[in-house]
Amino acid sequence: MTEASSRGELPAEGGARRLVVGYDGSPPAHRAARAAIGLAQPDVGRIWFVHATQPDRRRTEPITEEEIRSHARAAIRAMESLVADCGARGLVAEAVSREGPAAEVLLRVASEVGADLIVVGTRGRGDAGRVLLGSVSLRVLSDSRLPTVVVH
Repeated sequence: MTEASSRGELPAEGGARRLVVGYDGSPPAHRAARAAIGLAQPDVGRIWFVHATQPDRRRTEPITEEEIRSHARAAIRAMESLVADCGARGLVAEAVSREGPAAEVLLRVASEVGADLIVVGTRGRGDAGRVLLGSVSLRVLSDSRLPTVVVH
């Protein structure tokens, strides 16, 4: 795992017990999911793979409701595969899909489930790009009160 940033103290050796992972189906999100699986505490760890559905209003071409639903279905299928992999490793996992801005959804779910770690991916566009683009990982990292790992 390549860690771009972390905030707060990471869980003690032996792994985290309750992890929330941002998942949008992208390669960085998949790397973050794999990192979280490795960080989870065997036999007691629980992971929530969280997908936020919100249309990107900056797109120049129109996006239909069906395109939004299709993307969400693909992410949910991928998360269900991750959930099955977790089960084979003695971890309990759940796929969660909610409507809203990604960072807000991740932070809300983390609060609701009493997470002790948040793991998100980043596309690695560099510091200036993240600020200009309003990166989800940067927002989670800056707004979270929990230890947060950003994987690239």
